[in-house]
Amino acid sequence: MGTEKKNEMMVSRRTVLKVGAAAAGTAAFLAACGTSGSSTSPSPKPSQSDTISDVVNVANWTLYIDLSEDELARPTVTAFETEYSTKVNYVEAINDNDSFFGTIQAPLKAGEDTGWDIATLTDWMAARIIRLGWAEKLKTAHMSNFTANLLDVYKGRSFDPSVEYLAPWAGIVGGIAANKTTAGFVKGFKDLFDPRLKGKVSLLTEMRDTIGLAMLANGDDPAKADRASFDRAIALIEPSVADGTVRAFTGNDYKELIVKGDVAACVAWRGDVVQIGYEDANIVWVTPTDGCTFSSDNMLIPLGAAHKYTAEKWMDWYYKPEIAAQLTAYVQYVSPVKGTKEEIAKIDESLASDPFIFPDAALEAQLNVFAGLSEEDEIYMNDAFSALQGN
Repeated sequence: MGTEKKNEMMVSRRTVLKVGAAAAGTAAFLAACGTSGSSTSPSPKPSQSDTISDVVNVANWTLYIDLSEDELARPTVTAFETEYSTKVNYVEAINDNDSFFGTIQAPLKAGEDTGWDIATLTDWMAARIIRLGWAEKLKTAHMSNFTANLLDVYKGRSFDPSVEYLAPWAGIVGGIAANKTTAGFVKGFKDLFDPRLKGKVSLLTEMRDTIGLAMLANGDDPAKADRASFDRAIALIEPSVADGTVRAFTGNDYKELIVKGDVAACVAWRGDVVQIGYEDANIVWVTPTDGCTFSSDNMLIPLGAAHKYTAEKWMDWYYKPEIAAQLTAYVQYVSPVKGTKEEIAKIDESLASDPFIFPDAALEAQLNVFAGLSEEDEIYMNDAFSALQGN
């Protein structure tokens, strides 16, 4: 599409920023519970039916789906519903991984259906779900687009080496969002703690993003994260939490804070910042001078999901290059689908050369993946990070 048409579409995203409270409507699907514990029994019985269901229930993050210009429809979702004669209950139910896990842990431990057929979770949480035995194994015979078009870089990952449980939704670059009027001087993570920003900074509740950026600012490598480098990262952040420079730790809801002006700069995800920028042109993405974090969000099917076959078809739908391109042109996250670049060029040629959607060597050199953690180190870090937040 032309630049004028593209900008009209992007500007229409403004009301998306106001729907974060939609997750509150998920009570009908879920039962809330704590986040601790690792028992896996009894487990739900795996789903069996290989027919399209009347409905499929999808949990995702905000700003993660394409919208029509009037914001009344999600075109790729509507097309799926038409193709398969089904209804998609698409709910922006995930604000952060831990809080969402808290809503599904109890039913899974009790051997009950969570109410979700698809949950879209970040690598480390998806790995936990798999480790606990709470993810359905995919029947890839139902998923010809997925098997043909998953990029090779997403194959052989340690937590799903045979690609049996996860279908990546998007790659995520973590860095900084800043209001260029009030925080235009922010270039790196340490700049968030400048006295001029007192009370105007938020950090993510996603430990691997916030701590990962702090490690990079300290000269440590998140890929080699250990307790010593973690403690150094906590020590970097802690004084600015204590003195009130850090206003809040947030999940995906940082968007509302920066749009309203409650924060001037925050740890953020790049795709979100692009979309927020069409709401307020003063909000810009900042690639931290010390580097960015990188991870992926992955579609998985919770064990015992009522509509597994339809969920597999949902996953497969987004591995059609033309569908992936339509989604990616809107959300502007890294696409895991082969052929997306060629298809997105038909929509907007500039997006096909955007390294934050299709990373080039220069950007890849700035992307840092957080190390896999032992159970003991994960508990140690989660406890200390929770304490940092005042929990």
